[in-house]
Amino acid sequence: MQRKNICVFASSSQRLEEKYYTFAHELGAALAKEGLSLVFGGGRLGLMGACATGALENDGYVIGVIPELLNRPGIPHPGCHELIETPTMHERKYTMEDLSEAFITLPGGFGTFEELLEVITLRQLGYHNKPIVICNPFGFFDPLLEQFERMFEQNFANEQSRALYSVATTANDAVQLALEQKQLNLPDKMEDSLKP
Repeated sequence: MQRKNICVFASSSQRLEEKYYTFAHELGAALAKEGLSLVFGGGRLGLMGACATGALENDGYVIGVIPELLNRPGIPHPGCHELIETPTMHERKYTMEDLSEAFITLPGGFGTFEELLEVITLRQLGYHNKPIVICNPFGFFDPLLEQFERMFEQNFANEQSRALYSVATTANDAVQLALEQKQLNLPDKMEDSLKP
């Protein structure tokens, strides 16, 4: 039976509170226990590395995708079953998106936010119809979710866009939501998705 690939976007920072690494490890373990493969940014550090380690310690399958510039000794996670090198960051994102059947976002910085917003936008425009889960431990994403609410209230995004993503506060809930395919009425043409 072919495993489903779940993409996890996450921070590579080593300067976080320990609770974030513990949570990322739990998410990797939860994916592995469901028989799901992890697709991630390939790094050994930060929440990226903790998630991959959690998966590996529970017999999970791990696919790292790393740009050429970062594929240097000490940066990739040594446990990856597959490590795919891409020429650019843009190709890295495309490869991760293409390989995966759902997306989970852990707390992170600018790159993580950009990855999350890109897959939401691509789903809004009808380029894919894969589940997207914002994993919100310890209220990390509360300000972003409040900003989303402001967009809806002020008609910068239409109410239907609420269905583009789900929010979870536990690792197990994030995995279960990633496995649920919401039935969305995606636009037949791009103009429809841009209507407020």
